[in-house]
Amino acid sequence: MPIEFDGPVSSANATTLRQVIEALLQRIQARDADLDLSALGRIVVTDTLQAAEQRFGATPVAGEHLSRIVADGTRFALLFDGARLWQILEGDGAEIARLIHHLHKECWRLHDAARPAPEADAQDAPLARALAPIVAAMWQEYRINRRSAWSLPADSDLLLNHLAALVEALPAAMQEEITLYYADQNLDELFAKSLGRIAHLMQAMAHVQGYLDGMGQPLAAVSAEMHARVAQSFLSPLWLTTAQHLAAGHGIAAGELADAPLRRDVQAAFATFGLQLRESDDGDVWVDVQPLTRPETLH
Repeated sequence: MPIEFDGPVSSANATTLRQVIEALLQRIQARDADLDLSALGRIVVTDTLQAAEQRFGATPVAGEHLSRIVADGTRFALLFDGARLWQILEGDGAEIARLIHHLHKECWRLHDAARPAPEADAQDAPLARALAPIVAAMWQEYRINRRSAWSLPADSDLLLNHLAALVEALPAAMQEEITLYYADQNLDELFAKSLGRIAHLMQAMAHVQGYLDGMGQPLAAVSAEMHARVAQSFLSPLWLTTAQHLAAGHGIAAGELADAPLRRDVQAAFATFGLQLRESDDGDVWVDVQPLTRPETLH
C-alpha cells in the first residue's frame, strides 16, 4: 500500500507514521477477515489537508477533520492530516484508541465505497425516491458502526448525548415548523425543513443502534438513564421498530426488501409530529398536516 508524505511535519515523521498506519491496518484486516480494501489506491499524509482535497478534485470539508476519502482515478485515496495525526500519537492512550477506531471506520467506508448502492430506478414511487437518501444514510451509519464496534474506545458515549439532545429539542422544533406553516401556508418549506430534522433523528438512531448490535448489548445495559429517557419519550415506538428493521435488514442483501421497512419507519417519524406523507395523484409527494399537537404530549 503506497503511503505518501507531504509537508515538513508529515515528512519529518514519515518513518514513525508509516509504521503506525501499516501496523493498524494489519491489525484491523486480521480481525475483520471480510474487509476488502482493494479500492484503496494510496494513503496521503499531508500538512495541508484542504489543499490536498482540492488537488484530488474534492470540495474541502468545513471544519477540522482528521481524514478524508476522495476519488483517485478508478480507486480511492485516504488523506490524513499529518500534523493532527502526529499530535494524536504524542497524546495519551485514549487518543490512540480513538485513532484506531477512526481508521477502522474509514476502512469500512472504503469497503462500502467499492460497492456503490444501485441507483434509484426511475420507476420507483415518488415517496420511495424522496426517502431513499435518508434510508441510505441510516444503512451506512448502522452497518459501519456495527462492523467496527469491536474497536470502540472505552470512553465513547456512542452518540447517546447527541441523541438525548435531539429527543429533548425535536418536539418543540417540529411544533415551530408547523406553526410557521399555518402562518404562511408554505408546504414545500415545511416538508424541506421537517425532512432535514427527521433525517437527522433517524441517522442518529441508526448510528447508536449499529454500535449496540455490534456490541451485542441492549440500550438498557449500556445506559439505564438513556433507556428510561427513550421509553418515556416520543421516540419509544420508533426506537423499537427501527432497531428490529435494521437488525433484520442487515442479515439480507441490500435492496428493496431491507429498505421498505425503514421507509415506513421514516413515515412513522413524520406521523409522530402530525405530518402524514403520501403520494398525490399527479405523482408528487404530499404532506397532510394534522391539527397541532401540544409539545408537552410528545416528551
